[in-house]
Amino acid sequence: MPLLRALTFHGIHVINAKFEPSMGFMGLVYSRLSSRPGVIIATAGPGVFGAISPTAQAFIEGDPMVIIATVVRDGRGTQMHQLPSDDAQLMAFKPITKATFRINNPEEVGDVLMKAFSIALSGKPGPVYVEIPLDIVNSDVEHAAKQQYNIERPLASDEEVAEVADLLAEAEYPVILVGRGVRIANAEKLVIKLAELLNSPIVTTVMAKDVIPSSHRLYAGVAVGKAGSMVAHEVLSKADVVLAVGNRFSEIGTGRYSLDIRGKLIHVNVDPYDLGRAYKPHISILSDAHYFLEKLLQELRKRNIRRREDIPGELRRLWSLENEDLDKYYTGPSGGIKPWEVIKAVRNVFVRKNTVFIGDVGAHRIESFLMPIYEGERYITTTSYVSMGLAVPGAVVASIMYPDRDVVGLVGDGGFLMTGLEVSTAVQYGAKPKIVVFNDSAYRVLGVYEKVRFGGVTDELVRLPQVNFAMLAESLGAKGVVVHDRSELISALEEALNTDKACVVEVHIDQKAIPIPYQRLYGISTL
Repeated sequence: MPLLRALTFHGIHVINAKFEPSMGFMGLVYSRLSSRPGVIIATAGPGVFGAISPTAQAFIEGDPMVIIATVVRDGRGTQMHQLPSDDAQLMAFKPITKATFRINNPEEVGDVLMKAFSIALSGKPGPVYVEIPLDIVNSDVEHAAKQQYNIERPLASDEEVAEVADLLAEAEYPVILVGRGVRIANAEKLVIKLAELLNSPIVTTVMAKDVIPSSHRLYAGVAVGKAGSMVAHEVLSKADVVLAVGNRFSEIGTGRYSLDIRGKLIHVNVDPYDLGRAYKPHISILSDAHYFLEKLLQELRKRNIRRREDIPGELRRLWSLENEDLDKYYTGPSGGIKPWEVIKAVRNVFVRKNTVFIGDVGAHRIESFLMPIYEGERYITTTSYVSMGLAVPGAVVASIMYPDRDVVGLVGDGGFLMTGLEVSTAVQYGAKPKIVVFNDSAYRVLGVYEKVRFGGVTDELVRLPQVNFAMLAESLGAKGVVVHDRSELISALEEALNTDKACVVEVHIDQKAIPIPYQRLYGISTL
């Protein structure tokens, strides 16, 4: 309370979340959209322990956050939120943060916080935990002088860059695989320049879908193995050299490791842990993506490059085949509303160039793997840590950050049941996110996994209660819209788009539908 009072007194905007995991997801999405550390402040015990899962996600996926928490150390051992060990909180956060600190006297505050911000942003960005005992929080201190923090990242050697340049210059069919590390390093323009110099197809991971506009002539889709774009699958399988920058080859992000790389793999990553862990590289380079790409462009411009001039035409042909295949699913669906119909409708309605999409975990999110993302748009999701509950709090904070942009949260009923009450936070702060709930009263993606592994679905393990999410939204002060029939889908989304407040669009979908990417991956069409 003293810390939060001081922040508000100094004009810092404090967002009061309703649930600690939601608070963590808000900080994560803030950092992902702004490229600045999200700051999480929580009380001891149940407050800060509630933020553990989002902190772990930030640690795995590279999101800078600073978690500030109190700790009780009064000697009695019976105060509320107090644990038997004064170090329990600190030790709990050690494995899931880049560093942990405890401030033991007021004079340390400035130095420790600067270290925390420096570490959070250096190397692979991630969370840092700072603990302040209550007696320190409650003490009066003089105003601390402003300090600068430093950001350090590993840099590729000239020899490494030259070796990669030689390999790419001589390659007959190079392909560039872009991970979110390219965005973290602010290197989006550099990687596009590289693709254009080589005239090579460029594919992205799911989490980097918003790095390359889908309309770019060299864009070849999202590379999730058989669960992604077939264009990406085709070009990767025939590439003689694959340059992968800023990705970690996660299980979900590779379509359960169905990603097919047959050529020489060059893997560039800022984190040594991720290099060569899932796919064996021909060359592995520990480096910041911006520095590496900048140096690589300089080296390639000194060389004669073997270029295949027909790449854009080849990609247009492959996209035509991909669209023909997708039309088999899109044309004349019968029965309940299919989740891909919802994704397609969302894409058709939200067409302004600055839309922010936040995808939760679940079958609906897998459907969005194939949704195109255009220039100026953002797409936020998780494929490494894969924690449910991201979309609603993420959409709320995104709408608070960007009140003039369209913000769309894509969430299943299971994800909404976890953190959906943060719609009340949107109402409280006048934010206007549009939350699309895929309501099938089930953890449908778990049903897919069970069907694939065990040949059937156990209803009691995946079934969820029937909830009227639109009515719940109305009770929280937002607008609620219900869709039962596909003929209502477009008009409902247009109504949400034109609503000047937070809006929940509850779409009742086919309970047995399997996402198109998983139909391709697993070869099954219904639960």
